[in-house]
Amino acid sequence: MQLLFQKSNEVNEYLKSLPSFYNPVYISILIFILVSAIIYISYRYIYNPMLRKHRKDQKQFELTTAKILAMFSELDPNPIMRINSSGLITSLNKSAKERFPLLEINKSNLNSIVSKIEIDIKGIIQNDKSFILPLELKDRYYDINFHGISFLDMAQLYFWDTTAQKEYDRQMTNYQSLLRNSSAHLQKVIEEERNRLSRILHDSIAQNMLLIKLNVGNYKKFISAGLDEQEYLRTINILDTTLKDIRELAHNLKPLNIEELGLETVVKSMCNNVAREAGFKYQLQFPEHQLSISKELEVCIFRVIQESLNNIIRHAKATSFNINLLLDDETLVLFISDDGIGFKPKKLLNDKYISDGLGVMNMQETVEKLNGTFQIDSTNNSGTVVIAAFPIETINQDEKSSYKNISS
Repeated sequence: MQLLFQKSNEVNEYLKSLPSFYNPVYISILIFILVSAIIYISYRYIYNPMLRKHRKDQKQFELTTAKILAMFSELDPNPIMRINSSGLITSLNKSAKERFPLLEINKSNLNSIVSKIEIDIKGIIQNDKSFILPLELKDRYYDINFHGISFLDMAQLYFWDTTAQKEYDRQMTNYQSLLRNSSAHLQKVIEEERNRLSRILHDSIAQNMLLIKLNVGNYKKFISAGLDEQEYLRTINILDTTLKDIRELAHNLKPLNIEELGLETVVKSMCNNVAREAGFKYQLQFPEHQLSISKELEVCIFRVIQESLNNIIRHAKATSFNINLLLDDETLVLFISDDGIGFKPKKLLNDKYISDGLGVMNMQETVEKLNGTFQIDSTNNSGTVVIAAFPIETINQDEKSSYKNISS
């Protein structure tokens, strides 16, 4: 009974303490309610509006970015297309539509043009990967810049046309090979010329000089009795033959002495020889007054004319040719034309002419070494015109006024 009374007193004491503000339970409940209210208010009136604004700004940014990409894509001269994660083409710029007319937006797939290469398009887009894919499409070469854009859920393909560059590289490889072959050929020609000169000097001139020496030594035997006329004539004939060989050798090494005879005389003599041997008619036009140009330029002009005439004789099937050397506005211009069958000049992307032989290349190289320009104008069955122009710093004004014509 006493124990029950004691328990009853404890319960009464506890019940008396419940309404107290300082009760720990009430304090915990109040703190929980307050924190929950703060969290709710912050989430609803601060976080949610900020989240909605961020999503709106992000959407606006994506739309703006897409518009900018579309605008720049349309202005770009190279083909540009965009695809989604499944490879479906979603956009084509003007250049891409012209280059790939069979592709349709939202209908065609990337596999229709890039079918031989396996590409993880979805992974590229999700990881914002970029890489360059070299590819040949319809006889043209491209470096395709493949760029994934995850926030737009797409990839953009930029087709950089490298056809011209590859053609240039191919032509440069051929040109370098041609130069190597030309160098080897030139070395061979030089070696053959050395051997030919060596044979002439050894077998002809040296032998003739030895005979002359022996004949002169034999004269001692005939001095007292008188010199035999036949022996004398034989010695003179050997001397004549030797001189002829020496002149021929000198002529092959340097056809004519431009410094002594002048450019016009040398060119006229060469034209006369060509006209006489091949039956050509020709016209030659030079300034009436002597030009004040360097000897190096004179030799260059002579070599261009010489090589052009050689080509006319061998390839042109012409009946006549014209050579005009004109002076105009501080520029000396050489025109060489014929009425032959013509041809289609082959030219590299670096404006270098190439041909089966070395003549055209040598002419262009000789002209350009003197800061000149070289050009060939020719088509099939329309003849050929070779033009070489040289800048002249100092000009006598009288040289511009009158020219003289020589024809045959």
